[in-house]
Amino acid sequence: MLGAIVVRQLFGRGPPIWGIFVGGAVATVVSGTLSLGGTYSALTQATPVLLFLFALFLFAGALERQGVLDHAARWLIGQARSPADLPFVIFVGFSIAAAFLVNDALVLLAVPLLYGVAKRTKLDAKPMLLAVAFAVTIGSALTPMGNPQNLLISISSGLQAPVGTFLRYLLLPIAASIVLGALFVRWAFATRMGPLTPEYDRLRAEAPRLFPNGKWGIRILRRPVIVLFPATMIFLIALDVGGASFSLPPIPIWEIALGGALATLFVSPGRLGMLRAVEVRILVLFAGLFVVVGGAVAGGVIGSLETVLRIPMASGSSTAALPSIFATSVVASQVVSNVPWVALQIPVLTGLGYGGSTPIPWVALGAASTLAGNVTFLGAASNLILVDRAERVGIRIRLAEFMRYGLPIAALSLGLTLAALWIGL
Repeated sequence: MLGAIVVRQLFGRGPPIWGIFVGGAVATVVSGTLSLGGTYSALTQATPVLLFLFALFLFAGALERQGVLDHAARWLIGQARSPADLPFVIFVGFSIAAAFLVNDALVLLAVPLLYGVAKRTKLDAKPMLLAVAFAVTIGSALTPMGNPQNLLISISSGLQAPVGTFLRYLLLPIAASIVLGALFVRWAFATRMGPLTPEYDRLRAEAPRLFPNGKWGIRILRRPVIVLFPATMIFLIALDVGGASFSLPPIPIWEIALGGALATLFVSPGRLGMLRAVEVRILVLFAGLFVVVGGAVAGGVIGSLETVLRIPMASGSSTAALPSIFATSVVASQVVSNVPWVALQIPVLTGLGYGGSTPIPWVALGAASTLAGNVTFLGAASNLILVDRAERVGIRIRLAEFMRYGLPIAALSLGLTLAALWIGL
């Protein structure tokens, strides 16, 4: 199964990744590697992850269908005073958004929007699309809501306050990576974006206000997600951080997200469209992934990985494992992609004694596997989606071109994050 993933990653051919994991799950059960009881247990463990993802997809669907994402993106573009500033503004804006929305939804919005901007202003769309790809990778590393691998870690690692833990250790290095990455893309793409033109001036003049004047009561009734989504995120973060600070009984973050998403679905127009926005293939992928990993544990594969990877046992120094975790995650994410790698690593780290009382290795696993997505576009599903959508409108992003700009950003963000975790910032 891993061989099929590697072939697909390297050559872009073969069945979809979700199909590979469904096939792998069926083979795991049929071969007897995992019993029916073990399969049921694996799917039970997967349920919180699947429900959390379902909630995030519902929110993303509502934000897109109710025009909130498009409005915010057009406002964001209007903040760039000249074409040379566009990569900087796009990088900062999409990085922040990626911390709270699944990055796949953001790149699906970005391609048609930025392609339209490029056609209208006669600018080169490729630098803007590359800025989005790099930005959503960095921003999504900050919280469990940003990407599926962080979500897996937050639910399966035993962390008592996963949102607060990720923010505690990653806020400074990720914020620094966003600022420095934005400055880098502005410098790298400045000459390709061209001078200020009348077409660009007209585009800026038409950019909407972020909070437009008018009857907000009617606006909220038509677009309830503009209140319910930020309210859910604020409540989730406050309860996660506050509960840990005041020793309150923990409420799983997936329950809070699901409650907010279902409330949004119930009060929103166009409910069927919101449900259609749910990426069922990704949910199926995760269900199959949990069964495959359960089979890997039962079949002794995880025990072999513990020996091969040479990650130190949990001890008094939780930073001892950082070099191994970073090195293996960066390389393996290019080969099998970051979500399968993290799913395999979770039982490895658990078997070595890491748990809720050792947060740094878990945060390192999430950050390294995510930030590795800027090394090549093979390292993150959001990159592959963006490259595919760009090709559909005639923009081809080559691997060498992606690496030319992505490698410096990846090296910078990985280095800052490793250093911050090592010294305990």
